[in-house]
Amino acid sequence: MTANLDEKELRLLFNVPNSAPLGRNDLGWLRVLSQRSPNADGYFRISATDLKELSSREPRLMAKHDSTAARPWIFAKRGLNILPLSRSEYLVGRFDLFKNFPAEETLGPIRYMPFPDGIESLHPTSITSESAALNASALSGILEDFLGTEKLHATVAGRMSTGEIDVELACGSFHISKAQMEIDAGLESSDLLCLVEAKNHLSADLNIRQLYFPYRRFSQTMSKPVAPVYQVYSNGIFHLYRFEFSDPLRPESIALAHAARYTLTASRITLDVLQKLVDAATIEPEPEKIPFPQADSFARVINLCELLQEAPLSAQEITENYDFASRQTNYYASAAKYLGLITDNNRTWSLTDFGAKVMGEERNERNIALIKLLLRHEVFHTVLAKALRDNQVPTRGEISAIMEASGVGVTGSTLGRRAGTVLSWAQWVWALATTEELQL
Repeated sequence: MTANLDEKELRLLFNVPNSAPLGRNDLGWLRVLSQRSPNADGYFRISATDLKELSSREPRLMAKHDSTAARPWIFAKRGLNILPLSRSEYLVGRFDLFKNFPAEETLGPIRYMPFPDGIESLHPTSITSESAALNASALSGILEDFLGTEKLHATVAGRMSTGEIDVELACGSFHISKAQMEIDAGLESSDLLCLVEAKNHLSADLNIRQLYFPYRRFSQTMSKPVAPVYQVYSNGIFHLYRFEFSDPLRPESIALAHAARYTLTASRITLDVLQKLVDAATIEPEPEKIPFPQADSFARVINLCELLQEAPLSAQEITENYDFASRQTNYYASAAKYLGLITDNNRTWSLTDFGAKVMGEERNERNIALIKLLLRHEVFHTVLAKALRDNQVPTRGEISAIMEASGVGVTGSTLGRRAGTVLSWAQWVWALATTEELQL
């Protein structure tokens, strides 16, 4: 039977290039699609029992695609997505189920909301989980300010049923009956119900289902508006996104209504502070046997270290649970190792003692420590010193020339990619020192 094909045979059957890494979900879905295929309308139904039998994986794991980075290789190749129709059946078809987040620079000034006095069991420096971030945003009044509403009261949360809902997708109309969903927090004021999906890891997009199912469940029975909110907490910043559905029957009608960033700790990093850090830095030799970084988002390097505050993680766990593609896991883990923040043992990553100390600092001290780490490296020191002289971050071409002159050993086609990483990291530092913050 084709469902028993090994990885080599599956690669041949589906023409998967050897350069494409395949995880357990990737292989599971190749086995499923060796037996099932979409009909003329672009979909097929599959029971949880059949999905488990064909894939040799738990259905909930096979269906957990919280971002496009988590989609199986064959899903991305064929434009497929998956949606539960009940607790025992899934729909696989050609419909859109992801929404991109807006660019960071379009979110406006970061808003500073002081943490309330008298709270001892939770502190802004100890927010390391999604639940703690939810409690902090509720305690500080961030959610009320973001939604422009009166006092919010916690009402619903946890796993529950979708109830009975009809949906219209690109491949057809379907009925969903008591599928399982989860609400991280439901908070109600006199004029709205806020339903929050909370994350402590950054990604480029979100799975619409996470907001759509709770929205439909409660909007069908409530007289007041239901506000789906997605909250991401990382490196001292709350990223909040409110979405709306122009057509309640269509998950794909999702649109961003409002977005903002908040912090509980006012920034003290300015261009003057950055200049002092540059002047005081001592350049050290490049680390041996660690490649020059290729990880375009410095915020995600930090976020990976935040995830490791809870416990060490294998490369596979990072890839499967935190919206990193397999190649990205390697790039970002290697970048954090380059800075001395994490180390690995048999492909399991953990914070170094130094990394744990840095990540345990409050927002300002952590960011200053991270800038100091960058400034130990000649390329980053030269680029940031030039940015301060010119009052702007150098271009990719200028950075490529700096890298060639530094002798870091990056040449040929990889030079441009590595220069892109340096540009992105330098822009992160520059934004930190120049971004306006509003005190509320």
